[in-house]
Amino acid sequence: MAQIYAALKMEMGSWLYYSVKMKMSEVASEIKFAYEVNDDKTLDTAIQREIGTSRAGTQIVNYLVQNEHRFFNSLVVAALDGNPSFSAVSIEDDPKFEFFRDKFKDTFGILSFDDSLKTYALDGQHRLYAIKKLIDGSASLAPPPGFHDETINVIFVVPADDVARDEFLKAYRRLFSSLNRHAKSTAKNTNIIMDEDDRFAIVTRRLFSDFDFFKWNGHDEDPKIDTEATGENVRANSTAWATLVGLYNMNISLLWDKELQSKVGVYKASHDLIQETPADEDVENLYGYLEKIWDALLMTLPVLEADPSKKRKFVEDSDEFEDNLLFRPIGQTGILAPVARRLLNHFDVGMNSDEKDFRAALKPLAMIDWNLQSDLWRDLLTIRNPDKKWIMRNEDRQRAIEKGRAIVMWLCGLEDLNEDQLETLKQDWSFMLLGSEEDRNLREEDTFSQLLNLREEILSECFDA
Repeated sequence: MAQIYAALKMEMGSWLYYSVKMKMSEVASEIKFAYEVNDDKTLDTAIQREIGTSRAGTQIVNYLVQNEHRFFNSLVVAALDGNPSFSAVSIEDDPKFEFFRDKFKDTFGILSFDDSLKTYALDGQHRLYAIKKLIDGSASLAPPPGFHDETINVIFVVPADDVARDEFLKAYRRLFSSLNRHAKSTAKNTNIIMDEDDRFAIVTRRLFSDFDFFKWNGHDEDPKIDTEATGENVRANSTAWATLVGLYNMNISLLWDKELQSKVGVYKASHDLIQETPADEDVENLYGYLEKIWDALLMTLPVLEADPSKKRKFVEDSDEFEDNLLFRPIGQTGILAPVARRLLNHFDVGMNSDEKDFRAALKPLAMIDWNLQSDLWRDLLTIRNPDKKWIMRNEDRQRAIEKGRAIVMWLCGLEDLNEDQLETLKQDWSFMLLGSEEDRNLREEDTFSQLLNLREEILSECFDA
């Protein structure tokens, strides 16, 4: 059914938008959430989660019900499809508006859409959620008298006639990010999903649609990537291999190669490149590069294809379960990605290299024991809790990760240490262990004797003589 609104027509920058008065009941029935715009099932729930139902379902609902002076700012919605049409209402014939005719020309009118209209909240998802809860009766409190007919200003952002739908969706994501970033900080995972200027976010999202390992059809099996987590940490009992934030951070490490460093410098979160809109060709090239890296990583480390629920669990003397560092965020972003990048740099493997060169450069990773119960990692990154269960280390965790990464760099032939430097590395590693001093001393020589042999094997098999 066609929808018709009295509206004020306005423009700002490249945006054409309309200010519309809507009843709360109309808002509840006609406006959807931002997550419903996304066709990629892997990312849907992450945008939905940003609504923060606990806050919207209690605090905002309570505010609306209990405060007679309640007031909301405008909701901002994207109007997709619907063939929008604006018909200006003329006031030229009314003499009392004689002095204002130019000011009001083409401003007041009727905004109409056909029944293909889809509206999605760009700004005000929490407020929209609370309104819907009160209108549909699912809130714990009844709406105040007359709430259905109370009105709110809604700003409809519509695409220009010559803008394709895909281009408008990109612009919509930018507007979503801008509205939320400059008003109230959005979660990191939401920024990754919505940002159309951050090239690393764009290629990370594309992995979900184009790269088999990360694809998810929405129902048959659990997704490889947890898009709802707002940070790197994988939630307890999660069946995901990593979080979206963790994957994004890995991708930046993997793609920030020698060539990029020479052009723009060392990566930092506030780097100008992150918000420098990339050309389509740049995105294509960057994604092709990322595909080669992930193809090579998966061929080098086939364990990554395993069931994550069986690789983040220590069961003694079990062939089925293993606590594997590659399934832990500290291993993924703190060790695997930066070491992989260093190996690619060492062998001068870049965007235009052959796929076989990627696999050859990353081969040393296949020779590392990633089991957290191995001598290298036990008591460095893991510790027994009072219940005698092995858990990840919290105390001095970052220093422990850095020490583990330094050892892997050395093992992979990326660092050459003289006798004194190697002795310092051994002592630093031993000092970081969380076991008894006696145990640390016993393990130091034995563990590094094994590691020295492994390093020689890696150098022999993976490096030219």
